[in-house]
Amino acid sequence: MTKSERLETLFVHAGQPRQWPQQVPTAPPIVPSTSFRTSSPEEMDSILGGEVPGFTYSRHANPTVEAFQEAVRLLEAGEVAQAFGSGMAALDAALYAVGLKPGDRLLLSIDLYGATMNLSHDVWGAMGLDVREENLTDGDAWVETLEKWRPQAILVESLSNPLMKVPDMERLMEEAHRVGAQVIVDNTFATPCLFRPMVLGADVVVHSATKYIGGHGDAVGGVVVARREHANRLHQYVKLRGSVLSPFDAWLLHRGLKTLGVRFERQCRNAWELAERLDRSGAFRRVYYPGLKHHPSHERATSLFGGRGYGAVVTVEVPGGRERVFRLLSRLKIVGSATTVGDVYTLCLYPRIASHRNQTPDALKAMGISDETLRIAVGLEAVEDIAADILQALES
Repeated sequence: MTKSERLETLFVHAGQPRQWPQQVPTAPPIVPSTSFRTSSPEEMDSILGGEVPGFTYSRHANPTVEAFQEAVRLLEAGEVAQAFGSGMAALDAALYAVGLKPGDRLLLSIDLYGATMNLSHDVWGAMGLDVREENLTDGDAWVETLEKWRPQAILVESLSNPLMKVPDMERLMEEAHRVGAQVIVDNTFATPCLFRPMVLGADVVVHSATKYIGGHGDAVGGVVVARREHANRLHQYVKLRGSVLSPFDAWLLHRGLKTLGVRFERQCRNAWELAERLDRSGAFRRVYYPGLKHHPSHERATSLFGGRGYGAVVTVEVPGGRERVFRLLSRLKIVGSATTVGDVYTLCLYPRIASHRNQTPDALKAMGISDETLRIAVGLEAVEDIAADILQALES
């Protein structure tokens, strides 16, 4: 690919084969082989030693997986990329890639996905990492924390789950690097369509490819995009931990990536209109969407995303709490109730029993998540039908 090619072109062509023994296939092939023959033991030795590119064993590298991760690397403007068997494996690998060790300090955004919090505290904290949270989207207290605490790494989401908060990414990266911290950005909810963190200076970018990249609810995977100095640790992680992405899932995720641009544009447009409809209805205590002017991150999202959209998740507060939320979910006819985002169909999730199930009441309160919080991942259906289904389920 050339540097002049725009995102719309990269979505379609990134990772495509350019050379082939005979004719070039228009779709990347699936190579399910576990191992690969080499022309000589010397060639195998060179590949395994990292002296020349190539394939020997699919736990180390696979052509189908490599094509997918190369496509994401180009879209995120990174220097290296490594795919994994899930988004959580990718997050774990990102923490390993930046070289965290016992006694080091990891600063988390208080608005992170619940499982990310659990991974950081329960797994990395148990291994001796000093982990704490800070509000990285509101106020300036986090700047003082950085100065005094001086963490080795910071983990933040470009669009938070589920309240869609947006940090001041440019300032965050500047202040973090000033105190020697590396910045890991989970860019799953924003996607490269809205924001490319590495262009602003992020050290590592993480995606749950299961979500918008795949987009069809039929493949699980994750990917890390990073600077070149992180390449060896990322490769060691996938080899030694064995959290490999299968060629079949890689192929599905790569196929989904090709339509990400058009899908996400429509989903963002649908989400914006849905947020406005639900806000106007007066049926909810509050509607969270960065495209709405009363959202606390509206101005920041407008500036950071450059008018390309505000994401495809709308979160509402349902009067009546858990009991009424459960009734709403059970009466949906078109919209589904499931624990994911990014699919072509609209799905609702109740964070208290799913994404943030294991957070303490105090942690949930600090995040702004209550018994009334309901997340809506907006799909490609007619927005009139999505809105009508949600409102009828609430009213009935």
